[in-house]
Amino acid sequence: MQSPMIVDLEANPNLQFRIDAFKIPAASREEFEAAMRRNLAFLEKLPGFLHHMVFEKTSGPTEFNLVTIAVWESAEAIAAAGEKVRAYYQSIGFDVQATLTRLGITASLGYYNAPANLQ
Repeated sequence: MQSPMIVDLEANPNLQFRIDAFKIPAASREEFEAAMRRNLAFLEKLPGFLHHMVFEKTSGPTEFNLVTIAVWESAEAIAAAGEKVRAYYQSIGFDVQATLTRLGITASLGYYNAPANLQ
């Protein structure tokens, strides 16, 4: 298990976040979770990766039922990771869009920062 995630924007103002939200049909959940764990095992080894958390919806009007957040030390780290992730996916024959489509998963994927003036 990972150590607790502490987001200290004063000490680390350059943190970057990959936040993905998913609407996952029950029939696709097991395969999705297996892929998520495999991908996390790869991400954890990359320079600049700090933490990962998964949130499961308990109530509310959104259609998304799972949200993942990956925390990176900088924009440079997340950009370099993107290159390595694409190469890794190619090496294992993993097509994100094709897999999401096949499993009937709707996703909202994006990179975020935490602007100091909005905290």
